[in-house]
Amino acid sequence: MATMILLPDGSSSVSDWAPVPFPNTIHGALDDDNGDTSYARSDTNNASMTIEFANPSVAEVDIDTITSVRFLSSGRSTDRRFTSRVLIDFAVPSGNASEGVRYDPHASSYETINGTARPYSDGSSAAWTYANLEALELTCTKQQVIEVYLSYLALEVTYTEAVSADNATFFGANF
Repeated sequence: MATMILLPDGSSSVSDWAPVPFPNTIHGALDDDNGDTSYARSDTNNASMTIEFANPSVAEVDIDTITSVRFLSSGRSTDRRFTSRVLIDFAVPSGNASEGVRYDPHASSYETINGTARPYSDGSSAAWTYANLEALELTCTKQQVIEVYLSYLALEVTYTEAVSADNATFFGANF
């Protein structure tokens, strides 16, 4: 199995999330796991943002099947006692169940939380397609008013590499 990482490259319908440092963009604040250097922050209940992702770095002809997609995240609660909660949902394609994430309280350290590997694009039976990867979006919805900092949000795609004609030579044919 091979993997590739899709990084944020756009955002839409952002409500009550702010990039730090300003005037950074939301997607720019989430594209590398660099802690307090840049992040998206919110302390508003039901604040939401939809994040768009870059197209795959692997060509479609080089992928035989897409095995699964999951989110990778890094965040922290800024409260000293309470966790921060964020609901992460595949906006495109839709159909996968939302996944709640709880970032523990810490004054400066970020916690890595990776989502469930999702084998189906619709949550039940449809295989992932290359077109799905080109259109992927996640919606993050802040729950409660405990402030959260998100430093990283990416997608990990696991796939089986396509076998090229050069590698498919029958055993012994080269002898």
